[in-house]
Amino acid sequence: MRKSFFGVLLILSFGLLLLSGCAKDQVKPDEGMTGAQATAATADLEKQAADKAAAEKAAADRAAAEKAAADKAAAEKAAAQQAAAQQQADAQLQAGAQQQAAAQQQIEDPNRPLKTIYFDFDSYALRQSDRDILYNNADYLLKKYKGKVKIEGHCDERGSDEYNLALGENRAKAALNYLLTLGVPADQLSIISYGKERPADNGNNEEAWAKNRRVEFAIIK
Repeated sequence: MRKSFFGVLLILSFGLLLLSGCAKDQVKPDEGMTGAQATAATADLEKQAADKAAAEKAAADRAAAEKAAADKAAAEKAAAQQAAAQQQADAQLQAGAQQQAAAQQQIEDPNRPLKTIYFDFDSYALRQSDRDILYNNADYLLKKYKGKVKIEGHCDERGSDEYNLALGENRAKAALNYLLTLGVPADQLSIISYGKERPADNGNNEEAWAKNRRVEFAIIK
């Protein structure tokens, strides 16, 4: 009986030992914790890569913006220099034209009572020197001559026929209107435009062109 008891106890102990071993075999490391750590590490790496790419893109954008600003500044500087050079050239050209016109007026027949006036390129605006001449012309018409006068507008050779006819007419009208403001009767005056048909100088240079941009006063007999 005692041997049976010990046999049973031995069998139970052996069974418990087997069961304990199986339980130990079934216990595995916590794989869930390891996967979470791996996922977190991957996410961290991806974030670092994204941050690096964003920083590189921001640096490239700044460099591109700085280059664009520098290019714009250089272009604006070049344009300003070109405009200044063109303005200086235009001023020199205008000064030369005025000098030529003044020289032409000086050599004009001093006995001619109605003096010619001259204009800048592509302009029908009266300069002060022109107004002074028109004042003297008006004085002559008011005091010494009561006949008819034809105001003739002329241009240099540059530009189309149609354009120069219109420009010559505007120059004649500018002279007419100023004479009217000085009291010259309207029925004493008429205008005509010859455009570039009747140059005073047939030369093909600024000196000749300055002489041709004019308004003459023809006495109608």
